[in-house]
Amino acid sequence: MKNHLAGSLSPYLLQHEDNPVDWYPWSEEAFRKAKSENKPIFLSIGYSACHWCHVMERESFENETVASFLNENFISIKVDREERPDVDDIYMNAVQMFTGSGGWPLTVFLTPDLKPFHGGTYFPPESRFGRPGFLELLKEIERVFRTQRNQVENSAAQMTSQLKSFDSHSTGAGEYDRTIIENAVKYLKDNYDAAYGGFGGAPKFPPTGQLNLLMRIYKRNKDTDLLKIVEHTLTRMAQGGIFDQIGGGFHRYSVDEKWLAPHFEKMLYDNALLTVNYLDLYLITKNRFFADIARLTLDWVLREMQDGSGGFYSSLDADSEGEEGLFYLWEYDQFRKILGNDTSELMNEVYGITRKGNFEGNTNILTFGADLQKIAAEWNLTVEELREKVNVNRHKLLKSRHQRIRPHTDDKILTDWNSLIITAFARGYRALGNPEYLKAAENAADFLLREMFNSENLFHNFRDGKADINGLLDDYAYLTEGLIELYQAGFDERYFVQAKLVASRLKEKFQDDTNDGFFQTPADRLDLLYRSKQAYDSSTPSGNAVAAGAFFNIYKLTYDDQYRDIAQNTVKLYSKQAREHPEGFFRTIALIDDLTMPLKQVAIILAKDSEMDEDMIGMLNSQYNPGLIIAAKDENQNSKIELLDNREVIGKENTAYYCIDFSCRLPVTLSARLKEIMKKSVF
Repeated sequence: MKNHLAGSLSPYLLQHEDNPVDWYPWSEEAFRKAKSENKPIFLSIGYSACHWCHVMERESFENETVASFLNENFISIKVDREERPDVDDIYMNAVQMFTGSGGWPLTVFLTPDLKPFHGGTYFPPESRFGRPGFLELLKEIERVFRTQRNQVENSAAQMTSQLKSFDSHSTGAGEYDRTIIENAVKYLKDNYDAAYGGFGGAPKFPPTGQLNLLMRIYKRNKDTDLLKIVEHTLTRMAQGGIFDQIGGGFHRYSVDEKWLAPHFEKMLYDNALLTVNYLDLYLITKNRFFADIARLTLDWVLREMQDGSGGFYSSLDADSEGEEGLFYLWEYDQFRKILGNDTSELMNEVYGITRKGNFEGNTNILTFGADLQKIAAEWNLTVEELREKVNVNRHKLLKSRHQRIRPHTDDKILTDWNSLIITAFARGYRALGNPEYLKAAENAADFLLREMFNSENLFHNFRDGKADINGLLDDYAYLTEGLIELYQAGFDERYFVQAKLVASRLKEKFQDDTNDGFFQTPADRLDLLYRSKQAYDSSTPSGNAVAAGAFFNIYKLTYDDQYRDIAQNTVKLYSKQAREHPEGFFRTIALIDDLTMPLKQVAIILAKDSEMDEDMIGMLNSQYNPGLIIAAKDENQNSKIELLDNREVIGKENTAYYCIDFSCRLPVTLSARLKEIMKKSVF
């Protein structure tokens, strides 16, 4: 008999609908039942691609004895963190306060009024790994709740007070300046892993915000040490097992310091953020290797993650056939069978394949750290001939891998993550010139605006033809940012118009008019312990920082001071925290860089009956110019973008105006001249 999760849209919740545990979704029905029966709530939070979530399900949630005890003594609630990141944020903070760390599956015990009093992450069925067995834990929690209720209530109230204080709406705001940036750069230099790239030790997660900041500051001060950190880190990641060498795209994180052995799930947001890192580094260095990694990642997204309607799926599971990583692992003899003896020996050298293997059970995780010049010389090939052979045989291996049983795809479409991939495709089109990328970005934006946004409300989740769950701050902020990026890729002004509309709704629903900044949830979201307002980055950038940055970009295009003021006030609110704890505020610090530098704008007016000046636009797109905003229109177009007002073509030629802080240089008609003027800028 199915439990109360039946009929959910979330693939993760549906994976648990046949558990003997009497699961409820996060709902008033569950809360009322906990209160009426005076039982504690067992809250389990996870997501579809989570390996240890599946392990705990097999070990405990499918166990009849465990389920019977839960059903008798608790109200059990299952949450998909990707559907309800607002719920996850609150209780992840609680578990981190309880234990000093967090992760998924997230295991939390609540009073009937949703206050947390105990928590952790994965619990084994019997005591091991220094963790109590899950059933043993349940029995102790039930006993304490029944016999020491006053202590439980007091502890829960104290924890709730601490959570609200930690997530305070008033954070000791201060002024911001570039010393915050200098402090953050020093922090990154001090924590840089000079041996393998990245920051800190294992496990290593993609440091997308850190690398973005370092590239911005390198552009300002030409500190080559910063560029070396970025190049080394992104090279080692791309050569390691965290990158899918056959299919493209990045896995979630590396369990070791060398980027070799990944946690094999693939998330849409990681790949969107990393693509932008690789594109930016390509624009700085002109090294085709970084362009190739961005291209392979975007091509994987198009090939395996795209819904027919234009949106993109959320993730691929880490497991297939009940084993983590099986889909991506190779044995020595498999290469020989697919590629033949001679070719397999060559590809073994390229991908580091051995009979012994570099992973469990004589299997190999493919890497690409080989010296191609050396291998080419050994095989009497040029480097270009070797590259072509690698490409041809990579496609053979990919075709063979398609015959395997694939990991499960979480096919829900999330507004925030789709907005991140819109930005990545828009940036990919600008840097690499592939019109397929622009079309993908436009299709995804059109899907979100058609199916998820009704001019008044933006939805968070879409699946099986239905949009549900009212949008959160990240949905509005990321979509505004993505639409502005998309406008700058194709100059279709309807995307800028929609960006302003989404930004307007964001301001109405989320702005804290008393203390500045933005709440994570709209005021009408009533099923939470409290209304959260966070500014720190997690696996995705801070919604507050992205919203502020989007408002600042609208200001650059409109001259409307209200947008600038919102951005500045939001950054001021969190500047003290950014100064003291740079490790959590890299997107905010990147915005401080933008706010403390002169505004850079380019307005392009296209002569009648002319096509887009590919030379001029191509020149702009080939440069790394953080903070630069670009607008373009036909000379007869009635634009709603103030930056384009009162601009004319010169001599019936496409004309560009380069502006600093809204003060524009003399118009030019040649891309070379525009490039020369921009190069002479002091920043």
